[in-house]
Amino acid sequence: MQIFEQYNISEGACQFALAALEQVEEASVKEELNGRDSVNESVSTIKGRLWTNVFKFTLDHYLYCDAYCAVISNPDEESKYICLRRLIIVLYERGAIKILCGGQLPFVGLTKKVEHELARKADCSGILAKPDLYKLLYAFEMHQHNWRRAASYMYLYSARLRKETALRDYQHTSLALKEILNGLSAAINALHLVHPANAWIDPLLWTASNNAYPQTGKSYIDIEKIEDEFMLTSAEYLLSLAHIKPASSGTQKAPLEVVDLLMQTNLYDMAFTVLLRFLKGSELKRGMERVFSAMSLRCCSHRVDSSWVRNEHRSRGLLLTSSMADVAVHGSPDVGSTNEQFKGISHWGTLELYLDKYKVFHASLPLIVAETLLRTDPQIELPLWLVKMFKDGRKDKTWGMTGQGSNPALLFQLYVDYGRYREATIFLLEYIGLFASMRPADIIKRKRPLGVWFPYTGIQRLWCQLEELISSGHMVDECNKLKNLLCGALLSHLELVKVD
Repeated sequence: MQIFEQYNISEGACQFALAALEQVEEASVKEELNGRDSVNESVSTIKGRLWTNVFKFTLDHYLYCDAYCAVISNPDEESKYICLRRLIIVLYERGAIKILCGGQLPFVGLTKKVEHELARKADCSGILAKPDLYKLLYAFEMHQHNWRRAASYMYLYSARLRKETALRDYQHTSLALKEILNGLSAAINALHLVHPANAWIDPLLWTASNNAYPQTGKSYIDIEKIEDEFMLTSAEYLLSLAHIKPASSGTQKAPLEVVDLLMQTNLYDMAFTVLLRFLKGSELKRGMERVFSAMSLRCCSHRVDSSWVRNEHRSRGLLLTSSMADVAVHGSPDVGSTNEQFKGISHWGTLELYLDKYKVFHASLPLIVAETLLRTDPQIELPLWLVKMFKDGRKDKTWGMTGQGSNPALLFQLYVDYGRYREATIFLLEYIGLFASMRPADIIKRKRPLGVWFPYTGIQRLWCQLEELISSGHMVDECNKLKNLLCGALLSHLELVKVD
């Protein structure tokens, strides 16, 4: 064997090593029959050395299955584990990942040793080492059906990558965040394979030298925490593509801080996803109000040529129309670029889309939007779709102005509060007319006590405001016209109530 090895003829050396093993086996049997022990070395030591040579020769010729057989046949425990470590390292360095993790080598009774060796090497290697050792550990554990341990290694990979990315301040942060997301996603998928009661990972896998694991004060990390981290990292990744970095780092970012940044970059879907994930109850409602107020302000900041917007919105059914002439005369149209005009229209469309989608979470969102618009620009024309949202909030669409959430009475109050007396009068007349034009079958509803309610205190305020404008000499003709319309409608209404 040694002569063939001296001339680098590994195949021949391997054959003679196997022949030597047969001789050792025969000699050991004879010794046992004669009742004598080996003189110089124990049989296991000799076999261990020979099997180590067989392992080396087969490994040199890429005969991995034969090398594995040599490992498990080695009776000397120390030599056996030395060869096992060598086999793992060589397979990794040669990129034979499928052989190592794909089940071609069963590693019966040796899985803990293999895992320990791979984990030790991962701990000592750089996070950017190729092939990736954490992914290799994930594949190895998944093949062994150790779902939780597989999830643990991918979570550790993500935590370590985040830490090293922050320390080195990588220029391509988005690439690192994408890789972190892949790691967290793999961990979540692995935990979904276990029973929900066991959907957590064990931090005891990691050595004390590795401080990448975030300290949470718990002895475990459950799947909900990993999903929360995945959500925030997804938002951070989208922000990185827009070259925006949150002020805070890691997993301690405040959800509202992330939401504000997402709103600035028009990432509305992710902003609402973060809100719904992290906020509940009254906090969620406050967060929704904050987001829609910001969206409303953006619509106001991109307000363009009044006549152009009015005509464009009217053609698309966006603005509230009226047969009455405008009370106030709008100023001369400002000259703006076409791009800016379309940008303003897109903000209105975005506001409509998300308000219609998320008002189920907070019924008062239309009121928040309308109030923000009127507070920012008292002369702005509310879109028709927004007004319709107030009308749809009634308990019954055939009478009255009250209802759940944003109802017509609240919009009427807003019109009065912000001096939109023409719109307030027309709005009130519409509902009084609906009340008076009920079908005969519905009149019984009109007779029920408290069955119909109009904002009488608001009507009184509107009446007083019109009288003040008339007495001050401001828009006398228009205010007299509105007052006469209001007076006639109220007299008819009160007479109808008296008859009922």
